[in-house]
Order: sequence, then C-alpha cells, then structure tokens
Amino acid sequence: MKSYCQPDPKSSLRAALEISNADYLKELLFLLPGVKMKAPRKAELVDKLEQCLLSSFVEELWKRLDDLQQMAVRECIHDGEGRFETEGFQAKHGALPTFEEEGRSRYARGRPTLLRLFFYSEFKGGSNPDMIPDDLRERLLKFIPAPPKAKLEVLDELPKDSGVTKTIWKTITTDGNFLTEEEEVDYPLIQRLNEQAALQDLRTVLRLIEQEKIRVSAKTWRPAGASVQLLASLLYEGDYYDIEPPSDDSDPATGPIKCYSWPLLGQVAQLAKVSGSKLQLTKKGRAALSAAPEEILSEIWSDWLKTKKFDEFNRIDAIKGQSGRGRRNFTPASERRYIIERALSLCPTGKWVAIEEFSRFMRAAGFRFEVHLDPWKLYICEAQYGSLGYRGSHEWNILQERYLLCLLFEYAAPLGLIDLAYIRPDGARGDFRNMWGTDDLCYLSRYDGLRHFRLTPLGAYILGETDNWQGAKPKSETTLTVLPTRVIRHSSGLLAMDDLLQIENFAEKIGEGEWQLNEVSALKSIENGADVNQFRAFLEGYDPQPLPEKVESFLSDLDRKGRACVNKGTVYLIECDSVETADTIASNARTRKYCQRTGEKGLVVPVEKEKVFRSALNSIGFGMPLA
Repeated sequence: MKSYCQPDPKSSLRAALEISNADYLKELLFLLPGVKMKAPRKAELVDKLEQCLLSSFVEELWKRLDDLQQMAVRECIHDGEGRFETEGFQAKHGALPTFEEEGRSRYARGRPTLLRLFFYSEFKGGSNPDMIPDDLRERLLKFIPAPPKAKLEVLDELPKDSGVTKTIWKTITTDGNFLTEEEEVDYPLIQRLNEQAALQDLRTVLRLIEQEKIRVSAKTWRPAGASVQLLASLLYEGDYYDIEPPSDDSDPATGPIKCYSWPLLGQVAQLAKVSGSKLQLTKKGRAALSAAPEEILSEIWSDWLKTKKFDEFNRIDAIKGQSGRGRRNFTPASERRYIIERALSLCPTGKWVAIEEFSRFMRAAGFRFEVHLDPWKLYICEAQYGSLGYRGSHEWNILQERYLLCLLFEYAAPLGLIDLAYIRPDGARGDFRNMWGTDDLCYLSRYDGLRHFRLTPLGAYILGETDNWQGAKPKSETTLTVLPTRVIRHSSGLLAMDDLLQIENFAEKIGEGEWQLNEVSALKSIENGADVNQFRAFLEGYDPQPLPEKVESFLSDLDRKGRACVNKGTVYLIECDSVETADTIASNARTRKYCQRTGEKGLVVPVEKEKVFRSALNSIGFGMPLA
C-alpha cells in the first residue's frame, strides 16, 4: 500500500482548499458545527478548515454522515488511490451518495453536503474528480474501518423462466394479396456442458489439421467458409447456433462461434501453422495428440491471453470504425483478458452466474477496463449520427460487456472453462435500442443471448485455482475387432469423432462400421506426420484381443516404408560437358564435399552450398554460367 507519511503537496488538503474560491470555502465552513468566523479572508478560511479536518474534530464530522456517505469515505480511503469511482460504487452499493443538496432550479448548483468536507474535485495538474487528499486520508485511516468486499451472487440451479418470447411479423400471401400477421416465438434456454466437449473437440481439430482439411486465410488466419461447415458437422454437438439461418428467414444467421475460434486458437498456441491456404500440424501440435488434453487446453488459454494478433472486439460486427484511425485507440486486448480472467477465477466452481451479475461484480470489485479510448471514432451505421461518443452510447454495457460476452462465449467456453446457458441473440437484449441507427439491428452482437455461465472443474484447473484436475474421463465401452484380413470392425459403443478421423488416416471405409487398412492412404498420412505406433496403440486399446500377426506385420512394414525416404532439401542439378569433367569435379578435394554424382555427366549441389561450390569450382579451373 502507498505510504502517506510524506503527502504529495499537490494532493494535500491545503492545496485542494487553496484552489477553491472563497465563497465555496465559506459554504464548507458553514458545515462545521460550532465554528464561526466573522468576515474571514480566504487564507484564514483555508487555515481554519485545514486545522479542523486534520484534527480529531474530523471523527465527529464522519459520524454525522449518513450510511451511504460513510461508505463512500470508507471505499476511497482504502482504495489505494483515494478516488471515488462512481460506476464501481453504484455497482457495489446500488446507489450514489449525496455530494450536493438539490438546487433551487435545474441550473443552480446545490449547497455542498458534509461529504464535501472529505472530497475535493480539482487538484492542480490533475484530472481525477472527487478524491480525498493524501494527508486527510492518512488521518481518516486511523479510525475508519475497511469496507466489505464485493460479493458475487451465484445460483445452484438455473431459473426456470430463463427463456424469452419474441414477437415477430410474418408476411403471408392469400389469393394474391399480401397480409401480415403477428406471431409469438418461444426461445428456450439452451444448456451446453463444455468440459467433455473441449477434450474431444481438441483432438478432432488436431486430426482435421493433420489431414489438411482446415483452410484458412494466410493473411488473417481466419477459417474459410467450407472449413467452418466441416467443423460444424464434426465438433461435439456442433456449433452453439446453427450456421445457416432457418428456411423461413424469421431469424438472422448468427454465424460461427466455436467453429470460428478453434482454428485461431490452434494457430495462436503454435499447434498449427499456415501452409499455403491450409493448416498443418507443427511439431508441438503432433505432440499434443498424445499429451494430456487438460494440459494442452491450459496452454492454449495461456497463449490466447497473451496474443496480440487478435482482438475479440472485432467480432462485434455492428460497431464500425474499428480500422484505420479508430484502431489506434483500442486498449491492449491482453490487458482486458487478464482482468476478466482474474474476475473469472473468483467464481465458485459448479455454480451458475448470471451475466448481468458477473458484469456488476467486476465493476464493484474493481475489475474495470476500457476497450476504446475515443468512442467518437466508433459508430453504428453512420459515422456522424451513429457515433458512440454520444452520452449513453459508450457505457459499460455497450463496450466492455459486449467484449466480455465474446471472450466468454467464443474462447473460454470452447476450451472447456465454462458451461453455458443461452438463448438466441435476437430479442435477448434491448439496452442498445435508444442508440441512433439500431432500428434494423436484430442484436448488437451475436453473443447477446448468453444468460448464465458456470465455471467447470477443468476451468478451475486452467485458471490455477486447483492443482489437479480429476475430470470425468468416462471409461469407454467402445470395442473394435481387428481381423487378419486387415478389416477393422466397430463392434460396440460409440466412437468419438477424433477416433474416426484417426482410423481414416490408415483405412478406407468399406461399409457401415467397417474399414479396410489401406497402404496408399496410410503412406500419405505418414507423409503428413501420422504415427504408426500411435495408431497401433489405439487399435490395441479398443480391441481386447491381440492384433493378428498379419496386421502387426502390415503395420511394421508400413512404418518402415513410410519413412524409407527422407527429404534432405532442395538441390541444383548440374550437367557437365563430359564424363571426364564430372569425374574430376566429383573427385577433387576442394569440390567433392559440396556435390554428388548422378548419371553419367550429372552433379547435384545443395541450394545452400551453391556459392561455396562455385568458388571451389573456379579454384580448380572450371566455371558454371549463371542461370
């Protein structure tokens, strides 16, 4: 905590009093019980107020404050900076203290209340309103107790009425005439338990990348539309919403959420890299296939917190002005993420938390952050009239809370940190409807439907709240039968999607629940990095019987053949004018270490050795024209 033994003279009580005018100081003097001065000068007023407020007399003044005013003083002197935070105080206590009495008219300033003896608004050179001067604060700390900590209200069960009923207008045709009718649509609350989903989705995504089935933009790293559709069909329970809008167009398409984030997460964690237009597994990504999934998920979250490549707020499509000059005014996304992570770590495991309550708790407990430093640069629909700089258009619920929703919905949930309870976004929130240009918007963000979340045991482990994760790793009842004919038959239970993808690396489907080991397919997979020994262990884990001898032999030959040739890099193919010249160059002590013979008159030289080879070639009396 900051030391107040030697207060900064610029933030002392005397400094605050001296920059106030004499009339205001007289109003403050009037608040002191039993203290009267006849026609005092300003210097005398300053001396008297300082003398009273820095003595034991101030304790009597504090006792005269009402409960809310006392709480304002308690919050500020124990805050660390002595600053009154309006938004945080109201979020914590539900109301604001009275600093001034009501004026006689809407334009007249009201008289100061007793609270103004403690708070001063205009320090020289400062821009922090309503602060308690350092020396006064040091005096108050001797007898005023610390305020209670902010509390987070949680739920054991979700409320039963968490859904929403939306009224829509439908256009119908009757005998060539167009009519409209009103219809109410119920949007029920959807629950998604993400712990097991994350464990399976991680391996599914890695297998798809292994098979080079995920296409992304080399410039933006974002997944292509076809890859989003593929992920939606293969990830556990699909995406959180349908990727495509319903056929009757009654609701807009929200677009992908976890199908969008998984390719980004894999790249940020360096599990995958872009090669052309496809993702390829890195060495780290291949090792992740056999590593403990909870450790990999934890590393992905840690890497995402630090990344500067992406800002989640860019996904709030309705808010424009995020590029160009407006881009410079965004605060670092990593700082926002760390603040939200700290607040998230205080949530009890297994308890549901309403989004509005979590947002309130963050402000009340001091987990506040900024998204953009100049909201006038952001806008909806039109830069002038739709600017977010206007009052009510850049409040916490518009900027910070929308960012919070995106981080939780699109990144924390897919990684298994939290379970979700949500509805469709359209009609879920109406807090933006008073803003210009929002008439045609169904929602401000695709994440508006998030209602509640619950920290999972896996999430508590990833956030460092527990040392071990004893997650529910269900014992698999799935069995496979591997036949001597190299046929793999699915005998019982359910195969996870990543298991099916692993089988497809080495086998070709020949029927429902049956695959035939295929050398060509397997060799291609091995070239892409698939591990034969890992596949053997997979088969042994699902088949209670030892693998047939013919299958063991096939896998051993496959492992050898798949690694029979090694790419040693790119070379130049050089043709000499005669066999004698080729023999001379290949046998000379100066040149032979940089080249090898091929064919009758040919030499091969590694690309990286071309300069030194050319120099050695010249030294023995030969030349090679530039191509």
